[in-house]
Amino acid sequence: MTTIRDVANHASVAPMTVSRVLNQPDSVSPETRQRVEESIAALKYVPNMLGQGLRKKRTMALGLIVSDITNPFAIQQIRGVTRAARDNGYTVIFGHTESDPEEELKQLRALIERRVDGIILSPVYNTPESVNFVQGQKLPVTVLDYPMPENDVDVVRCDTHLAARELTDYVLDLGHRRVAMLSGDLAIVTARERAEGFEEAMAARGYSAPVEYGHFTPESGYEMALGVLQSESRPTALVTASNFIALGAAEAARELGLSIPEDLSIVTFDNARTDTVLDPFFTGVVQPIAEMATVATHFLLDRILQRYGGTGRDEILPTIFEVHRSTAPYGHS
Repeated sequence: MTTIRDVANHASVAPMTVSRVLNQPDSVSPETRQRVEESIAALKYVPNMLGQGLRKKRTMALGLIVSDITNPFAIQQIRGVTRAARDNGYTVIFGHTESDPEEELKQLRALIERRVDGIILSPVYNTPESVNFVQGQKLPVTVLDYPMPENDVDVVRCDTHLAARELTDYVLDLGHRRVAMLSGDLAIVTARERAEGFEEAMAARGYSAPVEYGHFTPESGYEMALGVLQSESRPTALVTASNFIALGAAEAARELGLSIPEDLSIVTFDNARTDTVLDPFFTGVVQPIAEMATVATHFLLDRILQRYGGTGRDEILPTIFEVHRSTAPYGHS
C-alpha cells in the first residue's frame, strides 16, 4: 500500500509538505502543489482518513437514519444530505429502520460505534428516546421532518398542519362537500398533524370531517379508500396524507369503476413530480426535501465545528402547492 512517504519521495518533498497539500493546500505554492498532486495520481495514493481523524478528533463521516427507503421522500433525503456533506468534505453512512423504533436505536448505536461525527435523524416517531440516546453519547444530532417538543435539538421541517388546511381548502373551493381524509399511523406526528389540519379546515366551513387512520403505504391507502368509497355518502374528494396512500386510493377508485378526476378528486402530500410516469399526476403539497436536507446538514456541521452552541433551532420551510390532473371542480365531466 502506498504511503505518504512514498508520495513525498516521488515528488521530492518532505512528508509534511504532502500532508499540507492534502489538508491545507492554500499554504503550499502552486508549483509544489501540482507536483505533489501529480505524484498522488501516479502512485494512486489514498490518504489514511482514520489517521487524519484521530489527529483532528474527527472521522469526517456523518450518519443518516431514514425510516422507509422504499419511499421517494427518503431517497431524496439521502441524496440531499449526501450532496451537502460531500460539498463540505464529509462522507455519509446511512441506515434504514423500516419504520421500526427498536431498529432505529440499533442503527443509531451502530453509527455511534463507528464514531461518526454527528447524526441526522428522520425518526419513526417524534418521541424523545432516540434523540436522548444520541445526545447522551455527547454526539450532535439534527432531526429532519418532525417537530421534537420534548427535546432541545435542531429540527428542520415543514408545517404540515398548515399544508393540510391548504389542501382541504383547495378541494372545498372546487365545490366538493363530501370530503374524507386518509391518514397514516395515529402514533406518527405527521399523520396526526395532517388529519388535524384537515378537520380544522372542514369545521371552519361547517362540514363534517371523516378521518381514516392506517399506514403510509399503498396497501393501506387501498384498504381505507375501499371502505370510504363504498359508503352510502361516498366522498367526491379525498385528502391523503402521503403519496403512497394516494397511490393505493387511486387503485381502489379504479377498481370500483370511478374515474379520476371526473368522479373523484385526490390531493396528497409529497405528490409525484411531473417527471414521473404516473396517470394522473397528483395535485398536492411538495416539501422542499433537498433544501431541508441541506439546512439539516449545515445545522449539524455547525454543532460539529462548534460554530453554534445555543439551544435547539426549529427551522420551518415553506411547502410548494402543485396542481396536476387528479383534481377537478365538483360535477366536472
